[in-house]
Amino acid sequence: MATKILLPKFGQTVETSEITQWLATEGAVVKKGDILCEIATDKSSLEVESPYDGTLLRILLAPAVTAPVGCVMAVIGEPGEKLDDAFIAACISTQRVSGETASAPAVAASASAPAVAPPIPRRVEVAAVSAAPVAAPAAANTSGNGRVFISPRARRLATTSDVPVAILDGSGENGRITEADVRGYLDAIGPVTPAARTAALQKGVDLRGVKGSGPSGRIMLEDLAACLARVTPTAPANAPAKKTRAPLPALVAKLEKPGPMRRAIAANMSASAATIPSFQLEVSVDASAMIARRDAEKTSGSKVGFGDIIAKACALAVRRFPMFAAQWGDAGIRFFDRVHIGFAVAIPGGLIVPVVHDCDQAAIRDIAVCSAQLVEKARAGKLAPEEYSGAVFTLSNLGAFPVDRFVAIVPPGQSGILAIGRIRDELVARGGGFFPAKVMSLTLSADHRYIDGADGARFMQEVKELLEDAASI
Repeated sequence: MATKILLPKFGQTVETSEITQWLATEGAVVKKGDILCEIATDKSSLEVESPYDGTLLRILLAPAVTAPVGCVMAVIGEPGEKLDDAFIAACISTQRVSGETASAPAVAASASAPAVAPPIPRRVEVAAVSAAPVAAPAAANTSGNGRVFISPRARRLATTSDVPVAILDGSGENGRITEADVRGYLDAIGPVTPAARTAALQKGVDLRGVKGSGPSGRIMLEDLAACLARVTPTAPANAPAKKTRAPLPALVAKLEKPGPMRRAIAANMSASAATIPSFQLEVSVDASAMIARRDAEKTSGSKVGFGDIIAKACALAVRRFPMFAAQWGDAGIRFFDRVHIGFAVAIPGGLIVPVVHDCDQAAIRDIAVCSAQLVEKARAGKLAPEEYSGAVFTLSNLGAFPVDRFVAIVPPGQSGILAIGRIRDELVARGGGFFPAKVMSLTLSADHRYIDGADGARFMQEVKELLEDAASI
């Protein structure tokens, strides 16, 4: 019996999604767990698995078509099973978006799926309901913005195997790198020591041109060094260091359709600018106590970063000033009894904000472990909806760049956001003299509808005092 496959819903706030490419073709026999397609939501990109065995009778939803979650995207059934036109029309009618009817794409003769590079992949299993749909994928979309076009499976394999994907030639549609391309590279280079593999990844070296001197031709770190020495001219000992800059990319005149994540970011930022009257406050923090705390944690074996220490300080400040654990709404100001802190993470195609739950109650080293796991999952596309939902306050950290200070936009539904600049060397006046110091600028943006300037000032004073006594938190 024909069964409808519905466009799955991920998270309470996700209302629409779009298919980036079909990996299964019409008429293909699929088993439960086989990947049918890749979809993109406003938060991420994911792989959709077949919920059971059968034949993919019809594909109804073409790539790059935004459709509401829960609509019919395909039909699986018995080989040769017939689907009547009325049934197909009823299925297509579920694809209405914002009052418009999504028309069924024309059936293509080619079974190949279009290729796009989704922001982040994640595998999920969809629910199936009894019933039937139709059409083949539309033409492939390529962004042309310089990003590496690689399938989710290939990206995961490349990440776990330390393969520099930029050196690979993709054999997929529109030059997309496939899992087979990555495996072909691994087969071609043969055995490699972990140290040599990591160094090659960092330097972007194609190991296919390196001859191994270890057992069974194993590529050693010294083999890689020798290879680099052959292609890198030796400068005179007294010659000044020369910076090598990447060549400028060619500019391409085009009109590019933004993906779901970029559209969601645009909608959220526009909504914030239009509906949230915000104010900004900046403080300078003596970072010496933070540096000492980080170094002490490192000595004890914990990989704690400055962001983890700041997250703890902000969580404690939110506890001190409950209006920062609140949300403005039509019915009133809603206060929450748990402190969940979000932190912005850049990913291909945009950014996502994973959330450390109950951050005020966690030790800094536990926050560090949690945030590291969330970042890894975010970049691998494995974040669950609850792992990027529920934040009352967010951190945006550009401290890894030469950015002293900046202003961030308040995320809708949150009280505020803290913009974190780099730690810099400055001369500070103290006791009638000037002394060198490590200084960090923090800039608060807060919702002025229910948070006043004095509230923000007290909040920032608390954060500053906690960070300048980082050993105590």
